[in-house]
Amino acid sequence: MKKTKTTKPKGAAKEGGANSNKGQVVKLKPAKPRAPWTSKLPPVGQYWKNSVQFVKEAWQELKKVNWPGRKETLGGTGVVLILVVIISIFLGLIDFSLSRLVRQIIH
Repeated sequence: MKKTKTTKPKGAAKEGGANSNKGQVVKLKPAKPRAPWTSKLPPVGQYWKNSVQFVKEAWQELKKVNWPGRKETLGGTGVVLILVVIISIFLGLIDFSLSRLVRQIIH
C-alpha cells in the first residue's frame, strides 16, 4: 500500500488557524557584550614604528635607483614632444577629412 501525504495550504497558519502561534512568548537571549572598535586598533607606538620603518626602506630603495643624466632626460623629453606634434597633426588631418566627408553626405 502507498502512503499518501496530506498537505496544508501554505497560508493556513498565517490566517489564524488552530495551530497558529498567537500570543506565544518568545524568550530572547541577552546580547553578548561587544568590544569597542578602538580595541581592535594597534597602539599608536606601533603606527610610529611602522612609519619609520617604511621611510627607511623607501630611502634605501631610492639610493639604488639609477637616475638618468641631463643628456638622457633632454633626449627623452625631445622624443616625447616630437611624437606629440606628429600624432596631433595626424589626428587633426583625420578629423578635418571626416568632417568634410560628413558635410558632403549631409548636403
